[in-house]
Amino acid sequence: MSEIIKKELIEYPYLTEPLRVITFESGHTLVLAKKDSPMVNVSTWVKTGSVNENADNNGVSHFLEHLMFKGTTKYKAGEFDCMLERKGGITNAATSKDYTFYYVAIPKRHLKLALHMHADMMIDPVFPDYEIGKAFDIKGKKPEDGRERCVVIEEISMCEDRSWRKVYDKLNDTMYQRHPYKRTVIGTREIIAGINRDDILSYYQNYYVPSNMTTIITGKFDDDEVIKLVQEEFKFKNSIPKKLLVPDDRTPETVIALPKTVENKAEVQTGYIMFGFLADVPHNLKETIALDLISIILGEGKSSRLYRRFIEKPEKPHYYQLETSHCQNKDGDNFYIDANFDCEFKDEVIAEICSALDEFTDISDEELNKAKKRLKVNFAETAETVSEISETIGHYATVMGDISLANKYLKTLDDIDRCYLEEVVSKYLTNDKCSVSILMPES
Repeated sequence: MSEIIKKELIEYPYLTEPLRVITFESGHTLVLAKKDSPMVNVSTWVKTGSVNENADNNGVSHFLEHLMFKGTTKYKAGEFDCMLERKGGITNAATSKDYTFYYVAIPKRHLKLALHMHADMMIDPVFPDYEIGKAFDIKGKKPEDGRERCVVIEEISMCEDRSWRKVYDKLNDTMYQRHPYKRTVIGTREIIAGINRDDILSYYQNYYVPSNMTTIITGKFDDDEVIKLVQEEFKFKNSIPKKLLVPDDRTPETVIALPKTVENKAEVQTGYIMFGFLADVPHNLKETIALDLISIILGEGKSSRLYRRFIEKPEKPHYYQLETSHCQNKDGDNFYIDANFDCEFKDEVIAEICSALDEFTDISDEELNKAKKRLKVNFAETAETVSEISETIGHYATVMGDISLANKYLKTLDDIDRCYLEEVVSKYLTNDKCSVSILMPES
């Protein structure tokens, strides 16, 4: 049983009790969040995703996420889902660039069962060969017993067929020089078709270690009882990795070193374009909130500048979609402007978006206050259910790197003024600091 070496109480917005953050001697972290609810949520966030892959195993994080549900020493494949769903539980997982997380949301009377099965899946997956499926040459015939390998390859094929995916992947590759964020999370068909069980197991042994895991339990429960259960269930094996994986260079890239425009063609009927910008790490809370505000003012919703100027006002707008988004990554944020447009107006679209960026000054008090109000509503909504609370805590623990930042969010938001927003725009969102990806019809 892993002993407790550290206990912290962290104030968390909208909860009546502070979070209890417990670190065990194994390095495993436990977060207890109290919420009066008929449901509980049990999740474990692993600090690994495509950022820890290389050119030979790109996609292994996502493939492994699938295989984690394929049985343990105690339970056969499928039993995890069936047993918990019969009790009214919902189970799922997700993989990103920075993390992979697994969760169970279930009526609180079944917390003990959920914690037992969740821990068992996290620390004792068996990855049977017959569930992985035989490796094969992607250019050859697909094997009949490809199993989960073929399921993932089918997912990759579906992604490759999506127009926005084509645009984003090309842009993502041009934005970075060396950082592993260049690669896709889902990987390539060639790698997934050929990767063997030993390489998958090595990845698991290297990164699914207690010091990389944060387990979050949200709901109404007895703290001491849950802590004891976690100590009993999370008995990590001291296994030595078959192969020590050396991660790629992760020096943050917060400005695009070589901005460029790439254009590709596909069987599409309209034009697609994405402008991409890099920014500082999200631990810089004030800047990351400022980028959220800028995104709302510039291009989120019908009251945004881009919508009113290019879609609402023109008699015959040539845009079908025009919006912005801000994405937080542990090693640096991304900011996007994307448009779907009548392909005859490609040059006008580029000029108009560039012009809108150049003119993004003189932010009014009305715009700023409206954007702040929207962010406050969004932030409050993250504390409405046990699942939303767990997901927000997991994000702050892994991507932001500090759970306590959540309690500073509202004050930091209030401190931002118009001048600061304009400084952030000048620092990151100018036309000479972006890469552009365009997708046009073949004919």
